[in-house]
Amino acid sequence: MMGVSTDERAVLAAIAGMLARPDFLIPIVAAERQFREHYYGLNSAALLEDLFFDALGNYLRQTDPDTMLLRPPTGQKGWDYTFNGLNVSHKVSQRIDAIAAIWDATKKGVTRWSFEDPIVYVLSGNSPPTAVRLTIEGESPLDCRAVCDLPKPFVAGGGSLLIVKWPGGSTAPQLVDVVRTEPGQRVAEALPFSQIWAHVAKHVRDGGGANEIDVLVSRAPMPPLMEHQMRERGLPQTLDDLSVPYRSGVHLLPKAILQDLAVTSNNRGVLIPKPTMQQLSVQSKELRLFSPLPLWYTLYAQARPPDMYSAQRSEYDARFSARGDIDRL
Repeated sequence: MMGVSTDERAVLAAIAGMLARPDFLIPIVAAERQFREHYYGLNSAALLEDLFFDALGNYLRQTDPDTMLLRPPTGQKGWDYTFNGLNVSHKVSQRIDAIAAIWDATKKGVTRWSFEDPIVYVLSGNSPPTAVRLTIEGESPLDCRAVCDLPKPFVAGGGSLLIVKWPGGSTAPQLVDVVRTEPGQRVAEALPFSQIWAHVAKHVRDGGGANEIDVLVSRAPMPPLMEHQMRERGLPQTLDDLSVPYRSGVHLLPKAILQDLAVTSNNRGVLIPKPTMQQLSVQSKELRLFSPLPLWYTLYAQARPPDMYSAQRSEYDARFSARGDIDRL
């Protein structure tokens, strides 16, 4: 298939395997809320990249310890880590928009750019957030959005919450459950964590990925007749369609599609414009180089700053505890 190397597919396969596991997916999603709420844009992006790298490293040590995942030397530009010798650039964005090809203010007037390495592009939010559309056989389409894309304080507004199985490939999506909400009711009140977790746990037990379950909210309550007919047919129910122009997830952009791109430049670096990123996102899906990243857990994650001190302090406490490994004179 079009210029996609075996090594590039291996990167996406490892990431997809990691996101399929709830013990990796949930912490990554929690960080999307905690880091972005408590750090400025570029700082939060850098921390999210570090967390993603550490999570992937831990996943590989558990599942494929022979894989080499390494950081570059300090000051290296153009790529962020190596995967079995393949250099990879890592980009994160909440909405599909222009991204930096390279942060280098000395490059002025650049209009075309070719990458030497593939890009892992993490899009953490559906774009546009209100453009999710769910189509059920014989019914009018429902306009929805993912619950993570609701503005704070995440009020459902009397709409219906729809729990869906939404794989990233050609497998048809399914509607798993429907939950009614009251006007002014928050999503986490209408849908307790234990209820959504039961669906995730069952799907994982059945061999599915944790990242294939998502929660949507319809803009208006589901018509009672439609809900009745759906329950009469039985749930889960296969959907005709479930789509959004640019879905939250991890895209692997292979080197082959990153050549001779039209770019712009400013006083900070060289930028890939939004229309080009939209096109690249579509191409990655067509090449089956996409893994979904549902963010519903942001509604349940603690709204607190990440406490990096505690992680370092635990080593200190272990060293000086009664059973610690302090060197004895």
